Amino acid sequence: MKYTRPAMALAVAAGAALALTSCAGGSAPADENGVTTINYWSWDGAPGEAIVTPMIEAFEAENPDIKVKYTEIPQADYKAKVAQSLGAGEDIDVLGVQPSAWASEVEDYLLPVSVWENGDDLTAQFQESTITQTERLFTDGTLLSVPMYSTGSAIGIYNADILADLGLEPPQTWDEFKALSDALAAQGGDILPVTMPGDDWFQDEVALTIVGQSDPEFFNNVRYDDGEWNTDSYVEGLEQYKALYDNGTFDAATIDMDYGTAMTVFEEGKSAIAFNGSWEVGRILTGNYGVVPVPAESADDVSLRAFLDVLVGIPAESQKQEAAAKFVEFITTGAGVDEWASALKGVPAVDGYTLPEGVLTTDLQKESYQTLLDLINNPHGDRNNMGAFSDSVGANVKQVLLGAMTAQEAADADQAELEKGNF
Repeated sequence: MKYTRPAMALAVAAGAALALTSCAGGSAPADENGVTTINYWSWDGAPGEAIVTPMIEAFEAENPDIKVKYTEIPQADYKAKVAQSLGAGEDIDVLGVQPSAWASEVEDYLLPVSVWENGDDLTAQFQESTITQTERLFTDGTLLSVPMYSTGSAIGIYNADILADLGLEPPQTWDEFKALSDALAAQGGDILPVTMPGDDWFQDEVALTIVGQSDPEFFNNVRYDDGEWNTDSYVEGLEQYKALYDNGTFDAATIDMDYGTAMTVFEEGKSAIAFNGSWEVGRILTGNYGVVPVPAESADDVSLRAFLDVLVGIPAESQKQEAAAKFVEFITTGAGVDEWASALKGVPAVDGYTLPEGVLTTDLQKESYQTLLDLINNPHGDRNNMGAFSDSVGANVKQVLLGAMTAQEAADADQAELEKGNF
């Protein structure tokens, strides 16, 4: 259960006192060999067991007096499992925190970063914008976790071989994208111009990407300033999105593709471009693929929404906060960053980071990674989604694409749902 505000104050104060006592005495619980074991919980893909395992091994080699036990929970089960476990006093020392409304739901269990042994020095190592985004997630702007990496959506991954065969450059405008679609149609083959997840949440992502290209303040106005959803700019952006199917730029047969099918079709060389989130950009390391923004009316307007993807916190009831803080520092600003950043899981929040030499080996990979950095570091809005509201909006987006609703009807329905206050 969630603490009441007075109980939260007591919990945080107790955690702070415990942290200070631990720092002063250096008495973190250890076994007979002087080894402290900390429990690290996160969800699959954040950054995932295949990456976490070598990351832990590197940390343990550098800190032989600390062992890390990793528990990975499926993302779909994570929120409920963690909330239940924190309420039951489960032994968790390092916790992956999802940067959504859920962060504020578990904030009463988290230790303020300011009382971590290395808290102030650690905070100073991150890009200022990532700390600002983290503070937005918690009541009164208290920093209760530190950022790991950011991702953005929507973004394109293109098959460089297909475009080369057509003699075309990656499209930056909708006119250029239409030329790509027409060229593929003229070939008479079975290669689609684009595939993307038809899942409701992702259709919301695409629509917001297009809307934000002409109205960069739209989403943040709604998210932080009680702005309205059914604005003229949203309606116009949604109409523009529908027009891409109406004029043959996109193939309407792809609207109902689920996530896995859309990416499989792309992997099989049956689509020129896949729209998805930046978390899929690691594919450029495995094939002749590049990164391209979702096109806009003008190439100067290409952009996306970006936000923190993974945060890391320390539960206030942890008895091993000193060891936990060392591990958090290692994976967010230390040598552990190389393990997940090299897989292009996201753009590191630590300031001034560069990938290890040899990760990017081709000019295309280097150009694509720079495109990724430019987009995520200069977003038109925060990808700070509102849970189930994204699914609700995305379902209406698809109704517009299929001609079952007008853009205005969809926007008005979204506004009505927003005003219910359930998100």
